[in-house]
Amino acid sequence: MRKGHKYQYIDLCSSRQTRHTVPFWDFEMALRESFGAVLQLLRTRKGLTQGDISKTVAQSHISQLESAKTSPTVEVSGELASALNVQPISLLVLALASCEGKTARETLMESLSELQELGLADAALPSKSETMTTPAMAEAERKRHVVQELKSKGLTQAQAARELGMAKTTLRRLWGKT
Repeated sequence: MRKGHKYQYIDLCSSRQTRHTVPFWDFEMALRESFGAVLQLLRTRKGLTQGDISKTVAQSHISQLESAKTSPTVEVSGELASALNVQPISLLVLALASCEGKTARETLMESLSELQELGLADAALPSKSETMTTPAMAEAERKRHVVQELKSKGLTQAQAARELGMAKTTLRRLWGKT
């Protein structure tokens, strides 16, 4: 993002401002409109009605998506792609390409280049997020462990609180945790 006169810009095509540069709050709307347009294009190109693809997504929701009144979730995008018999990524690439004024091929090539730079183009990928331990969580676990050690050595809560320089209320909370 770059700073404009009164608001930030997202340059959708390059490092310089072009006709595709839009204020950042307009990008979401532009992408929503492009998604709706591409959804309608794919549907009509395949000779389908909104009702034909509304097996898992309500026809009224499809209508709202095509008229850019709402945005799809990842799950809805997947269900629509399935109903249109295309890969979900194809639907999303077409929407992004439309939004950026590029071809689908250009968008895919840029994406592939990014994935290669990250070393992810041919890598095995996780299917679930890892549970991350924040520094605060690690510190809380360390304190709990130290309190439990002092408890096992036979110290009282008051003695352990003094030795650790810890508030008695904090120590009492950790005292019962095993």
